[in-house]
Amino acid sequence: MADEFNKRAFTLRGQPTVLADSISRGDSPFDLSRSGTLVTAPMGDGGSGAYEMVWVDRSGRTTPVDSGWKFDITRYVADHGWALSPDGSRLAIGLYTDAGDDIWVKQLPRGPLSRITFDAWPEMRPKWSADGLFISFISARPGVLKHRADGVGGDSLLLPDVVDEAVLSRDGSWLLLRAGALGAVSGGRDVTGVRIGVDTARVPLIVTRFDEEAIALSPDGRWLAYQSDETGRTEVFVRAFPNTSAFKHQVSNGGGTAPLWSRDGRELFFVSAGGDMMSARVTTGSPIQITAPVPLFHIVDDLLNVEYAFYTPWDVARDGRFIMARTRSGAAGKVTSVVIAEHWLTELRERTKR
Repeated sequence: MADEFNKRAFTLRGQPTVLADSISRGDSPFDLSRSGTLVTAPMGDGGSGAYEMVWVDRSGRTTPVDSGWKFDITRYVADHGWALSPDGSRLAIGLYTDAGDDIWVKQLPRGPLSRITFDAWPEMRPKWSADGLFISFISARPGVLKHRADGVGGDSLLLPDVVDEAVLSRDGSWLLLRAGALGAVSGGRDVTGVRIGVDTARVPLIVTRFDEEAIALSPDGRWLAYQSDETGRTEVFVRAFPNTSAFKHQVSNGGGTAPLWSRDGRELFFVSAGGDMMSARVTTGSPIQITAPVPLFHIVDDLLNVEYAFYTPWDVARDGRFIMARTRSGAAGKVTSVVIAEHWLTELRERTKR
């Protein structure tokens, strides 16, 4: 579609004009050069099976979780995400099918895949309750909801607001929230929270003029890892929780994103600016002690084709292996053909004449 834009009045003129149809619904369906060449990915190249789930050990070696399981992850504004159940036997994941974006549960390693949510609105970024009985998730309806992990019953609303991340504390008393993803505007993202059944408004936890995101609560519930651009580049920090002003420590140096605690809370992982999986040893106490991070392995490109700049999509098992989505080589979900239209700006001007 195209519409004329009045850059003085910041308004659109008239009605949009259809310029091309049957365009892929993938992440990059078209591009346009300054010289007027249009490149489009046709419909049909965005089918199912673009990804497969793999285990990645601490040396970077990958092993398929289930070689027969191929899938498409959620497409709504690239809100990808999955999480291991507390006992490691199941994986909650946001998947895209013909029905749209929904939450599914996969019994590991090669068990059945069950659909948990059936709402027409996109749902994404699932998280498990500490007892493994419920899965919380974000809905574009909007709101934060939860559903029984066995699929029985309906959705329960935890919060009706627009949020981009939601994490329940292990004891279920806190719901941590991150909102403000309306473009890459510094200061637009903050971390707040509500005490379930106590607060009627969000409690500010990390609210500054900078961007804070990728919230990760430690297993003991005492420490909050997150990323912030307060130094001029995105770095990983740890604060005390819930009194976030009591302690603050910068973990990464030279860039860091997507923090993730080990299951026992003795390590904090994150991705360096160079694409390495990093590990910092943690000793709990008052205050917490965190060693200088060291690289574990370099994350290969086909494991980085999910959105991880603003949150942490992957998870880690009790044995220290990471569970990540790998792009399938030559999969149906990969674009295998493009359509090139030269001198397209001339055609655009002709078709949008008023």
